Amino acid sequence: MSRFEGKVAIVTGSASGMGKATALRLASEGAKVVLADINEEGNQATAAEIDAAGGVCSAFAFNAMEEESCKALVANAVETYGQLDVLVNVAGIAGFYHLEELTNDIFQRFMSINMTSVFTLCREAIPHLKKTKGNIVNFASLNSKTMTAYQTAYCASKAAVLAITKCIAQEFEADGVRANAICPGGIETPLVQGIRFPEEINRRLLANLQPLGRRGTADEVAALAAFLASDEASYISGEDIFIDGGARSAI
Repeated sequence: MSRFEGKVAIVTGSASGMGKATALRLASEGAKVVLADINEEGNQATAAEIDAAGGVCSAFAFNAMEEESCKALVANAVETYGQLDVLVNVAGIAGFYHLEELTNDIFQRFMSINMTSVFTLCREAIPHLKKTKGNIVNFASLNSKTMTAYQTAYCASKAAVLAITKCIAQEFEADGVRANAICPGGIETPLVQGIRFPEEINRRLLANLQPLGRRGTADEVAALAAFLASDEASYISGEDIFIDGGARSAI
């Protein structure tokens, strides 16, 4: 398939996990992909895979906590390839904290990386997406609506991503710009494998509901992201789409 032939996409968090899988998928379908991650080594490895497969990409050293880095990422993509058609915001952090150990600095770090960077990149991308009738795919989470103990900061940041996505979808629908949010559940990624748990937690509160008996894969999420970013999803906007193995329906 070549659903993205002649199109340019930015994918954040492209060094590993769902971001990497999404970048590889879009490139395999013809997109010129701007890879953005703070992990430069991992980002270059993703670029090498795309190059080896005959795709087109460029790697950008990206810090989601810095407004200027967000602005520079969008500007670089347009300067390099002349346009922007798709923005996929995957970069994020996760972790569990007792409320009393959740300092303002930790809370703000979650909000900065998971929410503010999404807002900034969307704001900077919109003028270019209006020109191409492009679209945005933001990564929220199952926990954007299904809240979990010890994840006050994470859940708050991901709920905000849903709000941002839906507001953008409404504000720019007349301009032909779509915006949707993907809400993954338990997906097998390096982020999940290395997730932080505090001591002395009530494990009953973190029952791992996996109705399909397994975690999802990054490739499965990437397939959904590619669909939403493609013209096949031209009548889908302002939606939060869950890919969680049925976990939300089982709660």
